Amino acid sequence: MSPLSPLRMLWSSGHSWDNLSQSHPTLAASFYRLVLPGSLLGTAMILFAASFHGDVYGPEVSFAHWVVVSLLFMVTNWLAVPLMAWVIRQSVHAPSRPAFADCYRLAAIAPLPIWLSTLTLLLPSPLFNMACGLIGLLASGLLLYHGLDALFEHDDSVSTQSMAYTVFSVGALVWLFVAALLMMPLV
Repeated sequence: MSPLSPLRMLWSSGHSWDNLSQSHPTLAASFYRLVLPGSLLGTAMILFAASFHGDVYGPEVSFAHWVVVSLLFMVTNWLAVPLMAWVIRQSVHAPSRPAFADCYRLAAIAPLPIWLSTLTLLLPSPLFNMACGLIGLLASGLLLYHGLDALFEHDDSVSTQSMAYTVFSVGALVWLFVAALLMMPLV
């Protein structure tokens, strides 16, 4: 994979997706290579922001609450990925259901832009952080659409778009739930 491969994956159902479709990692491999580092990055960035810019994000919130928020973020990520894999598996219109491990891999790839958007917490600017989070959500939708097409549908059709909308809608609801869960200890 070249350094531009992840960017190409946002815009095309070919390129790097072809390489990914040839490999079939186990659930554990996908978890340790994608989900664990992504969720740990988000958790670490939440703790960083709490340590150095906590007064910008929650002036009255103690660091102990931020620790609870970061742990909730990590655990909900670990639970959301298999849930999304199940939704992907149920949504694919194929003669036989794809392997759960392949659905899990796509469900683990899709939130990578959202996890990377947590790097913006290095800057204490809530509006900038939210804008980058929304861009990450959009990029996740693009990865989901092209991943569904490349790995399961192969026709870039209306049915792929419909499936992507369905899966993305469930994913967006899951992320809203995660965001609400994260806000609970801060209120």
